[in-house]
Amino acid sequence: MPISEPSKNCWAMQVYRQRKYTRISRLKISRKTTKNSLIGLKLDMMNDYKITNKFLTVTVTETGAELTSVKANNGGYEYLWQADPKIWKRHAPILFPNVGRLKDDSYTFNGVKYHLPQHGFARDMKWDLIDKSSSKLIFQLESNEDTLSKYPFKFVLQAVYELKNFELKVNYIVKNTDNKKMIFSIGGHPAFNANFKNTSISANQREFDRYTLNGNYLNPSPIGKINFSYAHKISRSDFLNDALILKADKDLTELFLQTNVPDSESDEKQLERSTRIAVAGKNLKFFGIWSKNDEKADFVAIEPWWGVADTINSNQRLENKFGSNSLSAGQKENFEYSMSFL
Repeated sequence: MPISEPSKNCWAMQVYRQRKYTRISRLKISRKTTKNSLIGLKLDMMNDYKITNKFLTVTVTETGAELTSVKANNGGYEYLWQADPKIWKRHAPILFPNVGRLKDDSYTFNGVKYHLPQHGFARDMKWDLIDKSSSKLIFQLESNEDTLSKYPFKFVLQAVYELKNFELKVNYIVKNTDNKKMIFSIGGHPAFNANFKNTSISANQREFDRYTLNGNYLNPSPIGKINFSYAHKISRSDFLNDALILKADKDLTELFLQTNVPDSESDEKQLERSTRIAVAGKNLKFFGIWSKNDEKADFVAIEPWWGVADTINSNQRLENKFGSNSLSAGQKENFEYSMSFL
């Protein structure tokens, strides 16, 4: 039976309100509250934050401090892949404390075995927004009991997004707050909408050593060089064996993605124009270029990496990991890249 509401002047009003509140709460909780649905509820409640100028509007979410949108204010074109869950459910995840997959998803440190998923845990955690202005967002993630069970180092990781004209600067600041040397990899994974009928990539580095994957793991030696003295037309066949992996040899390595997009300034719906996205990384170790081998995957990810997947001959000891970085106790370091939308 429904609870009858007493008179406002009745002494039982307070008791009634409590009973009504309890009943409503129970009704809400009585829905399917499995572990997965609770996790989904938490993710749905995450906040999105925007920065904007007269050219672009950028959106970043608390979940993983992930960039989720870069939109042109003139015409509303969306540059970033919009995470179709049937194809690839992410936009631009942060990869930490590993890039790629570890051998058997595990490693050892000081004789103890630990497990980490592909690309680490930072992309799935809630980050704290610690500073915001009209042009800048700063998110922070700190180690906790859960991360220490997977990765035995105390750290503070910040992700800084700063918008200036047509450029979005990204800075990952890693600080070792432990009393021992910290070993890690880190990287970005922005995926851009792309028309595969007419998409190409060029670079400011004439040629790159090209590495390949054997299954999920890296062949330790390059298979040869890939020439970027002219634009490389992207095709689905480039991704039959996962990503193109390029060794970066410059202080500043820059890749340019050229693709066709709908022309917002034209009244003709089928008319397209060319757009160019430049992704530049400082002191990179590798660039990954990736898309899913799926006809509906209309995106190309250009990934600045300070690290890479385990090699096929890895001994799984963290201190021997190929392509990793290290910080002494109390030390911090910046890992910077930028995206320009031209």
